[in-house]
Amino acid sequence: MSLVRELRKRGHGERESGAFLLSKHASSQITKFICYDDLDPTALDSGIIVFQGAGFVPLWDYCNAKQMSVVADVHTHSDKWTGQSHSDRTHPMIGQKGHVAMIMPHFARRNLLSLEGVGIYEYAGNHEWCSRPKGKFKLTLI
Repeated sequence: MSLVRELRKRGHGERESGAFLLSKHASSQITKFICYDDLDPTALDSGIIVFQGAGFVPLWDYCNAKQMSVVADVHTHSDKWTGQSHSDRTHPMIGQKGHVAMIMPHFARRNLLSLEGVGIYEYAGNHEWCSRPKGKFKLTLI
């Protein structure tokens, strides 16, 4: 199932959903995604993403077993706004410089054939982010 379709399904058109995007080590081609609620079953319960730290254990176990890395995360917002909320800026899913966070509009209810309309941000450390122009974004989505 495609990433967009899976996010749409898990959000039920009424709440945020999200996933970690994975690639083989040293690659920028995303070949796998793991939804937040597969790692932390309560992550979507409040309507916004609240991912508990214990959810990282199965994520890192999976990555180690499959020789993969987390290269980005993605989550949805309710409308066309794909800016970062205060929570998005101050609580990065992966607090490592260079990690990419993506925000999809409309709870992923629209089919996306490109990254047009998706917010793309690169973590610069110390709760600072840089917006990434879509044309210069080098990840390949599945």
